[in-house]
Amino acid sequence: MERSTEEALCCLQAQLHVHRLALQAFVRAHPDPGRLLAVWKKVLEQSPPYVPLAPADVRHSELLREQCRAYTEDWTAELVELAVPVPGDEV
Repeated sequence: MERSTEEALCCLQAQLHVHRLALQAFVRAHPDPGRLLAVWKKVLEQSPPYVPLAPADVRHSELLREQCRAYTEDWTAELVELAVPVPGDEV
């Protein structure tokens, strides 16, 4: 892998990692994580079938949609784990 490509991927992975940590902190600090989960699901239902903030040449990319879908599913699963209390678990 070329050095510039590796640096770009590492930069994106680092940003993603920090965003995930920030979202986890937000969920843990939120007064009603269940409501947050409900709002997240509503936002997902209302989102367009393409990535509007992506550059025009990839906005309708199937690969980009697949990656977004996979990340959305991962984050939703994390949000469920953080928002839905497990009986017997104490924070």
